[in-house]
Amino acid sequence: MLHWCKICFILLCAVPLLSGCLDESERPDDLTDAREYMRHRDFIEAEKSFERYLRRNPDGQERLEVWNNLVDIALNVRHDRNAAIELLEAMTIEYEVNSLERRMVQERLAEEYEQNRNYVRAMELWIALEKNPGTSQIKKAALYRNMARVYLRRLEFELAKEALGLCMALDIPQSTKSECQYDLADAYLVMENIEEAINELGNLLNQGGIDDDLRVLSVFMLADALEQQGKKREALDLFESIRFSYPNTSVVEARIEYLHTAKQ
Repeated sequence: MLHWCKICFILLCAVPLLSGCLDESERPDDLTDAREYMRHRDFIEAEKSFERYLRRNPDGQERLEVWNNLVDIALNVRHDRNAAIELLEAMTIEYEVNSLERRMVQERLAEEYEQNRNYVRAMELWIALEKNPGTSQIKKAALYRNMARVYLRRLEFELAKEALGLCMALDIPQSTKSECQYDLADAYLVMENIEEAINELGNLLNQGGIDDDLRVLSVFMLADALEQQGKKREALDLFESIRFSYPNTSVVEARIEYLHTAKQ
């Protein structure tokens, strides 16, 4: 609550009538000071200078940079996600009529809501962004994947499948569409629908345009699904095929060792 009052004070003081009568030549260069403090990692003084800049420069061209720096300090220095969310909420007020900058702020705010497990507010923002005519197809794909992730956490399986189906139906590059398909296979595994997961992964791996890293992850997921079905020989072959390409080699080695033992 205290932090929100502080933000309100910054916003109110940004109104030209309250911003003081200093001549431009007499006004301190708060942004230059803040950048210098940031360079020397003096974040407390940097924060003060950024806040002064917002108060003294209601029409400043660098306001978006300043707001974002304050958010970064709240998150990475103060480790206060609630304060960061309050700052981002204040930014949505300032950029209410600027669609491009407002979308950027909303995307970041939705991410912080999700991290704070405020899934309702995150979902509201994602839905608003999805409906925004300025949102690109690639951005929409990311939004649908975000929605599906939260739906799964809330055990709303049909809604998760629907979101990923919408993602795959977009006019997007195959590499991006493959990411949605991978998420759908993962959703089927969460739902314990192993057969559907295997079918989806098979389709994914048989098509072109899939990124090498995603292919490796898909092979691992398919091997895991086959092992759950008791098809240990097939699973072993797949794990061995990614033995040296999977990011966490020790995990693959452990699965291979277990399957060799299980076969005996």
